[in-house]
Amino acid sequence: MMTRPPSRLSRPTRPARVALLSALLPMAVLAGCASPPVRFYTLGAPAIATGAVPVTASPLATTAPVVDVGRVVLPDYLDGQDIVVRAGNQIERSASGRWASRLSVGATDLITARLAQARTDLFVSDQPQPLPATWRLTVNISRLDVTRDGAAALNADWSIVPHDPHLPILHDRASLTQSGSAATDGAVATLTQALLDQLADRIVAGWPKG
Repeated sequence: MMTRPPSRLSRPTRPARVALLSALLPMAVLAGCASPPVRFYTLGAPAIATGAVPVTASPLATTAPVVDVGRVVLPDYLDGQDIVVRAGNQIERSASGRWASRLSVGATDLITARLAQARTDLFVSDQPQPLPATWRLTVNISRLDVTRDGAAALNADWSIVPHDPHLPILHDRASLTQSGSAATDGAVATLTQALLDQLADRIVAGWPKG
């Protein structure tokens, strides 16, 4: 009996090859246009305020005046994780950069840390405390703009509210500016932090003595 030679695999017809290439082309285009990885940025506030007196080791742990830092208020279009820049009356959101947390949370952490660093005689916290605070700090930021040409501006007002009703409530406000590069998300984050550091310095400078 004669055996038949093994048959060769038939080559796809031209229409089949065209259909296969058409199916693979979109995937190749998508692979070539893959977005860069998203990077996350913080405002640089340390988890534990450097220079602050540790509560467990401090003789002031039970007697230090307590400062309750309320969450910073920001315009709605800013209070998210998007890093944004202003171009005239337009807001441009970064496709590759995000804040590690909502901007209001990061700003609150930074101001809390800066106040704690500067005033080690106080117990400064933005977390709920079991007893009423000696002072309550509220901060309202009405403007926080960084433009493409590197001009940044911040308008804010704040109040230092004593627990003692016989003491006056202290109000203050500031209009701050900063300039630098805004060419990258990291540069925008740096400009934003510089403005908030200025704001924290103003709050510290006006804090009641003693």
